[in-house]
Amino acid sequence: MTPVLVEAGCALRRLARRRTFPASAALCLVFLGYAGVVHPVDGPRGALSAATAVATLVLLIVSTGAIADDRERGRLAVAATHPAPPAVWVVGRWLAAWGVVVAVLLVMSLALLAVAGAPGAGRVALAAAASALHLGALAAVAVALSCGAGATAQLLVLLALCVVGAVPPEVVAQPAGPWAAGVARAVWTALPTSWALGRLDEWCLAGGAPAPLLVLVLALQPLLWLGAGARRLATSELAARGA
Repeated sequence: MTPVLVEAGCALRRLARRRTFPASAALCLVFLGYAGVVHPVDGPRGALSAATAVATLVLLIVSTGAIADDRERGRLAVAATHPAPPAVWVVGRWLAAWGVVVAVLLVMSLALLAVAGAPGAGRVALAAAASALHLGALAAVAVALSCGAGATAQLLVLLALCVVGAVPPEVVAQPAGPWAAGVARAVWTALPTSWALGRLDEWCLAGGAPAPLLVLVLALQPLLWLGAGARRLATSELAARGA
């Protein structure tokens, strides 16, 4: 087994022992009951949107302090508890967080699609894959932030990205003038925003305009964010060992 998978397994066991793990499971059950029984979702798109929203909330919970906790406890300076290179730590933690939220996405999607119905299974599968890519990029941002920021700052930045990223870039850039709309659109494309995922959902489920650039950007984002996080972690590790 590769060191990355070993680190991912260790991170999963650590997540299972956290007090927030039962809270995440309870959140999924409550939302499933609400979206499946109390206020049923409307169609496949609504089911996938609801499942992605729950998976995003779970990601915010499980990724908080993913690496920041170890930095604050001085584990980076101890070779016995940190024998692997920084990149292994970063990718392993990302795989663990992404694996959890993809599992949540699949379970919630299947359950809600069973209620809403899923015509065009191929298109639904493509939309679900786009959601998984989006969550992977968002998880990479979370882990990269945890390499240099505390748990509270990480959570606040992620919340801001989720909230602001749900607003169309044209609306956000409107006060600054027409020229800002193109800039905001490029930024919204380069980040794992809900707006970008919505465009992919339109393409997959509603016959909207193709957006292959968004797919490519989402696929590349984890490499860029995790690389930045590994470099930041390596710098922190050298500083901690030199102190």
